[in-house]
This record gives sequence, C-alpha cells and structure tokens, in this order.
Amino acid sequence: MEFGPIFRTLRRNKTRFTLITLEIALTLAIVGNCVNMIFDYRNRVLRPTGLDEANLLSVVSQPFSPDFREEGYLENSRKADLKTLRALPGVRSAESISATPLSGSGSSTGFKPLGAKTDTLSTATFDCGPEMTKVLGVRLIEGRDLQESDVTEARGKNVLITKAFADALFRDGKAVGKQIQSREPENPHTIVGIVERMHGSWPGWEHIERVVLLPGRPGSVNWGIRFMVRAVPGHTNRLVKTIEETLLKTNNGRNVEVHTLGDIKQQTFSSQVAMIRMLTVLIGLLILVTALGIVGITAFSVTERTRQIGTRRALGARKQDIVRYFLVENWLISTIGLIVGTGLAYALNYGLVSIVEGAKLQWHLVLAGVIILWIVSLVAALGPVLRTTRISPASATRTV
Repeated sequence: MEFGPIFRTLRRNKTRFTLITLEIALTLAIVGNCVNMIFDYRNRVLRPTGLDEANLLSVVSQPFSPDFREEGYLENSRKADLKTLRALPGVRSAESISATPLSGSGSSTGFKPLGAKTDTLSTATFDCGPEMTKVLGVRLIEGRDLQESDVTEARGKNVLITKAFADALFRDGKAVGKQIQSREPENPHTIVGIVERMHGSWPGWEHIERVVLLPGRPGSVNWGIRFMVRAVPGHTNRLVKTIEETLLKTNNGRNVEVHTLGDIKQQTFSSQVAMIRMLTVLIGLLILVTALGIVGITAFSVTERTRQIGTRRALGARKQDIVRYFLVENWLISTIGLIVGTGLAYALNYGLVSIVEGAKLQWHLVLAGVIILWIVSLVAALGPVLRTTRISPASATRTV
C-alpha cells in the first residue's frame, strides 16, 4: 500500500483535504441526529395508544340557543344525544367526555397517595360517563369498571387510572382500593380499577400514558358537549355525515362537528410529520452536497497529478494500481472525517437532549451513517479516477 506517498500528498494539500474532512464530519453529525429525530418522531406517531383509533369518532355539540343556559335543558340534551347516538346503525357504543384524547387539548392536574408528604405527580384527567372504557376500547386489567352509581355530585369520586400512573404512584403495584389526593387531603378519590394503557390529550408530553378517568356528566354552554362514539368496523366514515345530520334534526339550536380520531391524531401530529419531511429533504441535500464536494476535490486532485499518473503508467503501473491509490487516499480522508464526525454527532446530540429534551442518539444509527458515507465517498471518487486512467501515458506526460 502507498500510505507514505499518500500522507506526503495530504501534507502538501492540507487546506483542500481539511475542508473535505470537515464536510464529511459535519454531514455525519447532522445526518445522524436528523435520522435519530425522524425515528423519534415516527415512534411517537406509531406507538400504541390503547385506543380503538380506527373506529372512534369525536362528536362536539356546541350550543348557541339560549335554552342551553339552563342546566336541566343542557343535561336533557346530553341524555337525548346519547340515546340517539347509541341507536344509530353502525354505532357500537357512545359516551360523553370532557375532552378528546390525542387532540392536544384537555385538562391535567396532580395527585399523590393520600397523606403522602411527596409532591403530586402530573396526569391528564377526563370527566366522562361510566361506559367510557367500552367506547374507547381500553382494556381493564385490575379492579372494576365505572358504574352509573359512581356518577355523583360529590367531589371525591371512584376513579380509574392507567397502569403507568398507578406504577408511578404506588411502587408496590397495589393501587386498587387506595386513595389519592391533590395538594390538599380533602375530597380524596378512590381507585377502583386499572386501565392497561390509554394516551391522554397531548401526544408530545413525556407522561402521555398517565390518565385518570373521573365519572361525571361533562358538558357546558361555553365548552359544549363532547361525545366519543365507537363505530362498528367499516362504518366510521359513513357515520361522520350521518351523526351530524341526525343530531341537528333532533335539536338545531347548536352546531355539530364530527371527526374521526384518525383525522384528529393526524392534525395533532401535523407538525411532527412536516418535520419528518423537512429533515428527510435536508438529509438528502446534505449527502448530495457532500458527494459533489468529494467529486470536485477528487477531480481537481486527479487532474493536478495527471503527469504523475502518466509517469507511473509509463513505468509499468496498471490502471487498477492508479484506481487503488486514489481510493485508498479517499478512504483515509473519509475515515478521518468520520471519526471526527462521530464525536461531533454525540456532542450535538448531547446539546439537543439538554436543550429540547430530544431522544438520545442510537449507536447503530451512527454506525449506519458511517457505512453509508463511506460508500458515498468511494462511489463519488470513483468517477473522476476512472476518467483519468483512460488517458494514455504519452498524453499525460506531455509538457504543457
């Protein structure tokens, strides 16, 4: 191997080769972290929510008639709408709820075990009717479900919580039957059941799986009355129009909006999806610019040494010897750049994690980036090198 001549050539052209080394290093650092962010966003979008997403609809009745200001009228409207929704063909179940899961809008509070001296733990909360677990399709793994008798005007209630929140509150794993409080011990809630998994309102929240379901009769004039409807598979899209028309026929003193949970989730994650697309384009552009840079540097370097190549060819060097020489030179430059780039990638990721709470960089993504950039670098250098080997020794050594 011609490592001696290669290193002497690199020392004589420090600026040129330093630039291409830094370009490769920066590309690895940026591309590695971009791909890491794409996987993080993708995992957030695709992670299981515990909900029957494909068959759920959100129905919002927003009153404008003055009649709804009377509490009895509002409650009778809620009951009538539930009866109407449950009777519609293609509807499996329906229940009222204070906010739509995955929508980016909802309520949260903090709870801790009754009498505990620790700080409260944050959780999303949903006021809902007693049949909400059946509507959402979430799985009850301990205790019992909510019942109509749990819907009371008392501030302390029997509640359901998710396993993630139960594990955070009670490390011994025994949450059913325990009581939890907010900052003050008055009106504690009693845990009657544990839900295996359910996501709350904010998909980007680190505690998305912490949820408390409180039995109640949600709805108000200002915020409207919200329902979750679970459709029979295959009837979801048809029910969007049917539900709106049916509810307006029963009472036209309000506006009615119906959306599938899939559409709501897509809207909530629209910024993440846009970021994934933008990062994908950025990765492609960076790799392309790096490849063009390698092509340009290699072409200039090869052209500059045309006479040297001709002399070697005249002395008996074969074409493959010339190709090997320049590819080894390219490999050395790329390797130095990739070693530096690996360090930069982890340094950049450390900064991102510290500032914006991003995901830690996975080592296999860095390894994949190293291999890809090695291949890109060699392929980019191959074209200029092969063109030069086609020049005859006589032409290459001619005095200019």
